[in-house]
Amino acid sequence: MGRTITELKEAIANLEQILDSGASMITIDGETTQFDLDAVGARLKDLKAELSTLQGKKVRRPIFNRIDLS
Repeated sequence: MGRTITELKEAIANLEQILDSGASMITIDGETTQFDLDAVGARLKDLKAELSTLQGKKVRRPIFNRIDLS
């Protein structure tokens, strides 16, 4: 069974909270959890894509790419 839109929105909010805090490590009640912020960002992107698919939105690619010619 797949996840619901509500579950995805909650997971996205949790990941955004981790990224917004900027902390890569947290200790609660003597237990330390370390976050890989790059992995959190990648997971956030995946969840947003999954949410868009559930909502029936199409994933669009950027029309232009940025090229540095310097």
